[in-house]
Amino acid sequence: MRRGHQDTVGTAVMNSAPNLEAALTVAWAKSALDTAVGAALARVGLSLDDLRRLRIIGTHPQGLTREDLAEAMGETRSQTIRSSSPLVKLGWLSRAESGEFSLTDSGRRLIDQAEGIAEKAAARWFTNFGLSPTAVIASVSPNRSASSKQGAGQRETG
Repeated sequence: MRRGHQDTVGTAVMNSAPNLEAALTVAWAKSALDTAVGAALARVGLSLDDLRRLRIIGTHPQGLTREDLAEAMGETRSQTIRSSSPLVKLGWLSRAESGEFSLTDSGRRLIDQAEGIAEKAAARWFTNFGLSPTAVIASVSPNRSASSKQGAGQRETG
């Protein structure tokens, strides 16, 4: 996945720790993608995680509790509050007295604008690395069943 990566990691290391090497490569790819898309989103004042947060909340018109948002984002409740507070202050999210987050009209307009920007940046990134977005989604989607995950792992090692 990484250009020149094979040159920097010895074959013995890769053979002795293939799961670790895969995890480090995925972490590197996430960071590189965050950087590429984040640089484009900075024009509208968002990070990739901010856009993800707004989109998650936007799928719940009745609002989303901090616990549910934390679970959806894969973070702690305190991280959720810390990361969501600037979006509330900017008027893109609202927070009810009960603690539920909701998307504002301004937040909906921002998502529409930001998604177009992020899509173009992500398309460039995937093209540059010769990756198919569809194949990546199929490989690492959290919605895959346990049996399909096991089957995919067996195909790769076999």
